[in-house]
Amino acid sequence: MICIISLMSKSENRKILKLLISVGLPIAIQNLLSNGINLIDNFMVGSLSEDALSAVSLANRSYFIFIMLLFGLISGIGIYSSQYYGSKEIPKIHSMMGIGFTFGVSFAVLLTILISLFPDDTVRIFIKDESVVSIGTEYIKIAVLSFIPASISMVFQINLRSVRMTKIPMMTSLVAAIFNGLLNYVLIFGKLGFPALGVKGAAIATVTARFIELVMVLLFVFFNKNCPLKGTIKSYFSYTLPMMVTVFRRSLPVVLQEGLWAIGTSVYFIAYGNLSSTSVAAAQISLTSLDIYISLFIGLGNGAGVMVGNLLGEKQIEKAQRYSNKIILYQIILSIPFAILFSFSGIWITRFLNFSVAGNQATLYTIYVLAAYLPIKCMNFLFIVGILRGGGDTRFCMISETASVWLIGVPLAFISVLVLKLPIYWCVALVNLEEITKLILCSIRYKSKKWINVLVD
Repeated sequence: MICIISLMSKSENRKILKLLISVGLPIAIQNLLSNGINLIDNFMVGSLSEDALSAVSLANRSYFIFIMLLFGLISGIGIYSSQYYGSKEIPKIHSMMGIGFTFGVSFAVLLTILISLFPDDTVRIFIKDESVVSIGTEYIKIAVLSFIPASISMVFQINLRSVRMTKIPMMTSLVAAIFNGLLNYVLIFGKLGFPALGVKGAAIATVTARFIELVMVLLFVFFNKNCPLKGTIKSYFSYTLPMMVTVFRRSLPVVLQEGLWAIGTSVYFIAYGNLSSTSVAAAQISLTSLDIYISLFIGLGNGAGVMVGNLLGEKQIEKAQRYSNKIILYQIILSIPFAILFSFSGIWITRFLNFSVAGNQATLYTIYVLAAYLPIKCMNFLFIVGILRGGGDTRFCMISETASVWLIGVPLAFISVLVLKLPIYWCVALVNLEEITKLILCSIRYKSKKWINVLVD
């Protein structure tokens, strides 16, 4: 691979960097903002108690599963949108969006109703501690109202990425993140004359931020005359049944992949819940902190996926592979120093938590474990969400990720907790062996070139 890269011209190297910066950097900044606010939210809720952070994190597992299922569906649609943009078929992008609205909003409404009817049972899936269940139920009753606006926003955001208008999602996330952070501070702790609402305040802030994000993205799309996504109700819902079936069949592996991965990683928390609320809180704050450090690589992966999709839509197969080789090299070079930096940040992070000595120690050691796995996680994201998925290889991505999580991660989670009775950081270390398996499978698949698929005429 390195030999191939060395033969690439300087002008081509610059072109790749320019594309990655223009497409991937705004996505990276968007994720950094979102994850940064999530971390601040966790600090704020964690300052109430370990039980409060545990309850909110477990309650948010339902939102996490929802958003990943939705992300899977819309990402599958985004594969088509990227290639249609490459082939300059804008009306078909509108049809893709219409399919996204149909499935996304319908799913959001259904899940909102179900969780509203059974809020306590939703939290009790993950933990049996009734004090934690009570706090989590209080939170989720309000937070579930964010599902519908989030579904509409996601359709626009992923399709904006597909047409390389990544600055719009970045700006909307920035505004939403600022409002979410400010409202959390005001409503959780009772500032500026408002009552101290605790976890209820965090839920209200989340819902408000989602609606603000939706309004912002609508304003950007429909008041920008150059935005290719701007259309009419008729253009969005101009898709035919055969088109919807074709797209759904291609998207189904992505939906299953993201959904089964989200459910599987949530099952990890069911296992962790058998340890203690302290263990759950330590795992949650460590994983949220990890998200900060991998934001750049999420942008790199998404940028790679858009780039590959656009190039395949233009029928430039050889160039798509050359560009992918280069991006893999960037990933390897950048991820190692980020892992080192993350490991050193653990001591700083624990200083902002109102945890017990045992809770701080568990958090610190868990961060060390996750730092060791960071380069592997980033590479897997690049392959699965970026290059392979951008190439239309959705079935392999589903099989490799699902098998790794459910055949390796889930069994090891319960073995480490129920049989070996290990501390949370050793549980996390064993569970993440699934990442190594995933990397091996994806590397073999990439080398085979079977991931390359041109989906548009």
